[in-house]
Amino acid sequence: MTTKAELEIELEKLRARNAELKAQVEQKPESDEGAQDSTLTKTKDEIRKSLEDHGIDIKKIETMGDEVVEEIHKLQEHYPITVLLVAFTLGYVVGRVQK
Repeated sequence: MTTKAELEIELEKLRARNAELKAQVEQKPESDEGAQDSTLTKTKDEIRKSLEDHGIDIKKIETMGDEVVEEIHKLQEHYPITVLLVAFTLGYVVGRVQK
């Protein structure tokens, strides 16, 4: 079992590491943030182009998503217990996979 002294030492190490990271963030120039934004936009454009190259239309995907939400709503109205059990099971499985 861990002692209080060991925990306090670990806490001090974490505080020192936190201070180092804060200092690094303060020293970084703000131009890096703009570069990250352009990289993110570039990545989105690349993904969109790649999907189009493979014949996948994003508008169809968005429409299909709306249809799925509508179907789940109808299912929830007719079989509420089933939807509750499915949601619980899905949450449980995702939680177990995350560990």
